[in-house]
Amino acid sequence: MSRVPWHLFQDRQPRAHLVVGAVVQATEPGGGEELRGVQSLLKRLVTNQKPAGDYAATMVRDAGRPEIYLAFEDEGDARKFAAAVKAKASGSYPGWASQRAFQLDGVKLTAFAASLPPPRTRPKKPLSDESPLSGRIRRRPWIVRITHDD
Repeated sequence: MSRVPWHLFQDRQPRAHLVVGAVVQATEPGGGEELRGVQSLLKRLVTNQKPAGDYAATMVRDAGRPEIYLAFEDEGDARKFAAAVKAKASGSYPGWASQRAFQLDGVKLTAFAASLPPPRTRPKKPLSDESPLSGRIRRRPWIVRITHDD
């Protein structure tokens, strides 16, 4: 199915299934770009598994170390993802239909990235000139009439 915004998915929390990746960082915590990259990689992993139901993802920094939460509408999707990341049953996140957790270190992230096709990127359109409006203005051929007064 599709990824939905976390705030909408929270309404389904008692019926949803949670898989949490605790980020083990060699560098100092709080690197927003690094965490977004980890979250993006995990979302690509979920997408590659073609989930049957909706899912959501978010970053949480309350637990002392950064965590990536992935919540699934369908229990089968949560189980499949948990198996892929080797998540274990957990009791640390009450209020969810089921909960699993796993550690995310550099070795695991590298293995996940190698198992996935490269991310899709949109090719950048070359600008015809240096004008910031060049991509917004539709060019039209102008008709020029030349008259000779003889």
